[in-house]
Amino acid sequence: MKLFSSTHTRILSLLFLSTLLYSCQSQDPAVVFLDKLDPSFDVSTFYAPKIKKTESMLASDVKEMDKKALKEAFETAMFKKDTIAIFDSEGSLPTPFYLESTSGWETKKLKPKKYYGYRYTTVSYNEDKDTLALLNGVAFPALAMAENKDGKFAYLYATKTSKNKTDYQSLQDFLQKKYTTLNIAEEAGSGVKGWESPDFYYFLTKKDRTEEQIFSFGEPEEDKPTTTAISDILLEIFSKEYIQAMRKEQVYLRDYIPLVK
Repeated sequence: MKLFSSTHTRILSLLFLSTLLYSCQSQDPAVVFLDKLDPSFDVSTFYAPKIKKTESMLASDVKEMDKKALKEAFETAMFKKDTIAIFDSEGSLPTPFYLESTSGWETKKLKPKKYYGYRYTTVSYNEDKDTLALLNGVAFPALAMAENKDGKFAYLYATKTSKNKTDYQSLQDFLQKKYTTLNIAEEAGSGVKGWESPDFYYFLTKKDRTEEQIFSFGEPEEDKPTTTAISDILLEIFSKEYIQAMRKEQVYLRDYIPLVK
């Protein structure tokens, strides 16, 4: 009976530990699955370990690092956290106010009308290796997110530079199939595609360009193109609650963002 009790206790302990670890991983995801995003997403919890690691790296003495540590530092994504607030536009915009970081070169000497919350930004990353968000198999290496002072999700910008011609189409096809299409006038947002769900607005844009091909020393160039087609893709997701709050505060929003019904 004692053996059974001891074994039973160990099993229960392992089950409890597994549940705890799963719970911690769920609360601290390494990647945001954008198709599963909901208004309860905890922005600060997602970024906290990333900000902490960045601060630790910035505080490190480069002179004491070996080659391996230096290589890791240069290849590790870095992030920053800013306070964002509402400022007077002083007639420079069609609305009385705008939302911006308090540490910006245009705003750091200004007195805000009201503090709104926090913005988290990816400041350096590896386009080919880093993944912060996923949607329909397309990986985004860089994310900017904001939350209000109560910790509620406000918006996110997911960006990637793609050499794959199917990435943009894969994103558009998924959004078109899952959400309700928004009719965006050409003058409001040239090339912007939009959709909505009960909780969010989604906007997808891309800018096509070419990039010169760089060859390694000794690599034959005659059979390779001198330029590569590139698409800079931006996916914006706005909480409808955030949009309502900005409308109420008379804060500037882009013309393609509709009124919340």
